[in-house]
Amino acid sequence: MQNKLRMSTMLRLFFILVVILPVILMSTVMLNIYKNDILQQNTARSLQTAQSVAYSVSQEINRMVGLFASIGVDQDIIAAAMDVHNLTGINKQLASNNLKVLIEKYTASVSGRVLSVNFIFDNGRIYSYMKNLTMSASSIREQNWYRPTKEASDVVQFIGMLPNALHGNYNPYMMTAALSPSEMNASSKLDIVLFSFESSAFDPILQSRSNSESIIHIVSNKGEIVASNTIVERGSLISASWLEAIGHSNRGSFVDRESNDSDSLITYAKVEKNDWYIVQTIPYDDLLANYNQVYSIVWLLALLIIVAFVVISFYFVSNFTRPIRELLRQMIRVTGGDLNTKHTVSGSLEMAKLGHSFNVMTGQVRELLDRHEKQEIEKRKVEFEALQSQINPHFLINTLNAIKYMALVSKADHIRKMTHALTQLLASSFNRGGLLTTVEQEVDHLKHYLYIMEIRFGRPIQTEWHISEGTSRLYLLKLLLQPILENSIIHGLKEIEEQGEICLSIDKEGGDLLVGIADNGVGMPISDHVIEEASGGRYTFNGMGNSNVHRRIQLHYGERYGLEVGPNHPRGTRVQLRLPIIDKPDEDNQDER
Repeated sequence: MQNKLRMSTMLRLFFILVVILPVILMSTVMLNIYKNDILQQNTARSLQTAQSVAYSVSQEINRMVGLFASIGVDQDIIAAAMDVHNLTGINKQLASNNLKVLIEKYTASVSGRVLSVNFIFDNGRIYSYMKNLTMSASSIREQNWYRPTKEASDVVQFIGMLPNALHGNYNPYMMTAALSPSEMNASSKLDIVLFSFESSAFDPILQSRSNSESIIHIVSNKGEIVASNTIVERGSLISASWLEAIGHSNRGSFVDRESNDSDSLITYAKVEKNDWYIVQTIPYDDLLANYNQVYSIVWLLALLIIVAFVVISFYFVSNFTRPIRELLRQMIRVTGGDLNTKHTVSGSLEMAKLGHSFNVMTGQVRELLDRHEKQEIEKRKVEFEALQSQINPHFLINTLNAIKYMALVSKADHIRKMTHALTQLLASSFNRGGLLTTVEQEVDHLKHYLYIMEIRFGRPIQTEWHISEGTSRLYLLKLLLQPILENSIIHGLKEIEEQGEICLSIDKEGGDLLVGIADNGVGMPISDHVIEEASGGRYTFNGMGNSNVHRRIQLHYGERYGLEVGPNHPRGTRVQLRLPIIDKPDEDNQDER
């Protein structure tokens, strides 16, 4: 009992498990779903932005490549470049001016973006439009982009970002492309046309796509930052982990948990026909700004709901369990012996019915106790009546012993035997030991009584004894069988002329002991009051009839036990006693001999 919980505690735990925990769980799940939805939407939007920027950068590269291709395959420009290479003096100057005019027809649309156009000849001479190269022709031929350019004639190779190699250009990097013109004739000695343009050419594209949340970089396949919408040193490298993640596919996203104190969402998209990537960075704090507000509101509402529910549930539990606690206190008083306690009906309909049932139960218990007390009084009264009938047993037994010795002296054997039988009968009947005797002793008692009755009526009675094995040492109440046997003789056999017969059987049936006494006498009418009619009180040996026997059995053992009277076939009466099997009596009831 010490480990049991109170009902109020169990109900409160139940409410916590059924309501409070689900509220917390539901809030957590909803917030996680909302957070994941925000991240998915922002990831999709950021990826779309990266792809859009990649497309714009690709278009810008295509425009510049198209411009350079137009210049590189223009026969007039190539012829003018050859004139500049071959002529001298004023003719060379005129050729240079002509070349400048021809080139500016193309570069007018991208004014300020083209830094230089350099014509590199196979003899190592270089002619530069606008800015001169700081590199020699031999150094250019050692670059890794030179051979692919030579192998693909009249095709512009977009080289990308290179360290600055122009006089008068103060940016550390420049954007380059190259073209190897096809030979017009055997005398052509033009090797490579190298184009340079501003590295900031892509900044307007990035600026147009930028917002306060994201940072957009154009990154080369080596991890170098080509351009950015924020202040960053061109040519600086991105994180190695970024470069490794970006190189796996043309587009995608991942979360950076290393670069800053807070996580960042990284999305990337590859620039078409190039090894560049558009990399966009958005801090999680910016992505989840709205989520943090919703997070605070949801948990505030959940807390208010939990507090309100706890207050209401505790109030409800207290009101619900108060009548139960009161009923429990009344029950404890009853277990302490106070059967006069009354429960004040209160609470719900069920509690009211329970309280009413409790009051009815205590009333019934009082009635049962009163009835039991009355039965005990009645039992003592019956036993007292049985004892009252044993008038002065010592005086009577001593007198009978004196008569027996006188008959012995006078040699009157019948008188001596009858007196001896009567003495034994009275000694057994008047014994003041316990209430119980054995079946064997009760049968001996009946045999002495039959001997006396045979002499009294002057004729023998044929008797059959059917005593099952194992029943002789069982116990039963004293003076149960003799009154029934007496009724069989006086009311049954006395009125017939033929041989009187009595059959006594003792057997077990289940958990009961069955004792049957049957005679072939005149019989008796069977009715509801047959036990009372068969009492024969004025003829009984000890003042007890069948009704007394029946009442004693039920007072001692209960309503299911007792005496039954019925006809014996073909004639006579049969009386059957149903008793409990008692193989070891209580000390208070044991017969002391």
